Amino acid sequence: MNSDSSFLKALNKESLPTPPIWYMRQAGRYMPEYQNVRKKFKNFLDMCKEPDICCELALQPINAFELDAAILFSDILTIPDSFGLGVEFIENEGPVFKNPISNSTDIKNLNHFDPESLDYVYKAVNNIKSSLPDEIPLIGFCGSPWTLAAYSIEGRSSKDFEKTLGFLESNQKDVHDLLTKYTDACFLYLRKQVQSGADVIQIFDSWANLLTKEDLIEFSFNYINSLISALKLDPVTKNIPVIIFARNPKCNIEELINTSADCISLFWSMNDLNFEVAKNKVAIQGNLDPKILLESDETIKRETYKILERFKEYPGYIFNLGHGITPDISPDKIKYLTNIVREY
Repeated sequence: MNSDSSFLKALNKESLPTPPIWYMRQAGRYMPEYQNVRKKFKNFLDMCKEPDICCELALQPINAFELDAAILFSDILTIPDSFGLGVEFIENEGPVFKNPISNSTDIKNLNHFDPESLDYVYKAVNNIKSSLPDEIPLIGFCGSPWTLAAYSIEGRSSKDFEKTLGFLESNQKDVHDLLTKYTDACFLYLRKQVQSGADVIQIFDSWANLLTKEDLIEFSFNYINSLISALKLDPVTKNIPVIIFARNPKCNIEELINTSADCISLFWSMNDLNFEVAKNKVAIQGNLDPKILLESDETIKRETYKILERFKEYPGYIFNLGHGITPDISPDKIKYLTNIVREY
């Protein structure tokens, strides 16, 4: 990997005059180029299983905005799908599982995870890495074990995940067994991504917000820590920086630091944390509210400058959004935002 990458320098906790920039969901529905490709596929996951298409989609925002990092185009639910839970994406509904987990027997009977079953992901990683300029790192990723478990039990996306939380309350040991299976699978999956060319890993704890602080540590962060520890001990992955994105977690920054991640990616509401205690321990990424990009240029500039001002002295800061780009955001606003960060 080219050592001139500002993104890798920031992950190494270096202070930089201009923060590197990339955006969660930077390849996606807000781009006309993406929509032209997406309409050719009935099921989103079918599109994710085409390495050449994934390469094309991952490169679209790099070409459009000259960002400082690319991210693999895939989905966090590839692992549950590989376990035989039958993930489909239904238009206007999102992911739906044909075989969700409903009892302890379902967990015991889960297929053995074969990392080679996701070879289409590794081919996509290889294709994207081969197509990128030398100075642009590639981010691989997975869902956190807790987030994968939440989807697998609920069987679909949900506002409150009532089934999952009810199952957790009455089947704690079984949930721990499931989380262990997913942690082991995530390790093997990420290891293969790194072998295929990923320079950085991001773990998406998309449903961290469902849990109380105590449960968050027990059922999510402990497993993320186990996953990161395994990555740091493995000869293939030991030097790969790891970013954690937890969605609006009920915790202090110390609990996030304790996951052993190299970088904490902030949800847009996470502005009251004590960032001083994180200095020189972790890099920070984030965290403009994507909804700001629906406002005027003046509002975008004002809110962006607040974040840049807050982190201008922080050693290892990466500009990003506090969640993914939504389909209603204009690419012109992304272009404007990228320019004002670089001009600040």
